[in-house]
Amino acid sequence: SNERDTARDTLSKMAVGLDMKYLPLILSEMAVSLSEGYKLHVRSATLHTILVAISKVYQQPIMVESVDEIVALPFDRCVPAMLDLIHQDIFGKASEIKEVQHVEKRLIKEAMGRKSQDALEIISKSIHFKPSLVRVSVNEVFPGLTHASAVHALVTPFLDRLRDPDVSSTTMRKVKECLNRVAIGFSNNSSAKYEEVLPFVFATVAPFVHGKVMSSTDDEDADLEDSDAEIEAPIQVSKTNRSSLAGGGSAKKKKSKK
Repeated sequence: SNERDTARDTLSKMAVGLDMKYLPLILSEMAVSLSEGYKLHVRSATLHTILVAISKVYQQPIMVESVDEIVALPFDRCVPAMLDLIHQDIFGKASEIKEVQHVEKRLIKEAMGRKSQDALEIISKSIHFKPSLVRVSVNEVFPGLTHASAVHALVTPFLDRLRDPDVSSTTMRKVKECLNRVAIGFSNNSSAKYEEVLPFVFATVAPFVHGKVMSSTDDEDADLEDSDAEIEAPIQVSKTNRSSLAGGGSAKKKKSKK
């Protein structure tokens, strides 16, 4: 409605006008106030509106050389809270409501489109991309802090869903789409350098690739045993081929007698 549009525009202007350190309070209030029914769609649209407004004025720091500076970045510290809202929209109850048949989405225009996927692209474009520095030092400097790197906080929840042995094809499709949008955002991120991007991509993909390779090598002996068992087992033939095999067998016997 027009009232909700006005409220979103006003809230986004407040988020831009206030210091970035107040953004977690805004996200927390959104999570509490917009937590059920059609409000879930309104929440994802509101988050997208706020991120669009912030992306127009937010500038990444030019020089970030320490873990303390990375952890202190106000926008990056909000990534886990924003990802929580986004995952609830894409994989949670809000997604179930969207996928239910015979639901008239036109009555709630916030349910239209892919606001959460757009928000992922904006976030990945705006965070500071330097995961290697945090990966090396965070356990020593901040032992109680998880996902200190905004890059890891952004990507890891999607990878965790792929590690689920019972992951559905629908979830895999959604994760693929989300990671594609994240990759687009990283490609437009001014702080993403080749020396940081390539090791991160390798470290992200390697566990899935090597995990499959290791499992196949571990089962090599078992596969050989199974193949031996298959060789020793009698061959089953169809009725149409039995006569020809039998004929071939009798011919061999005659030759042996000669």
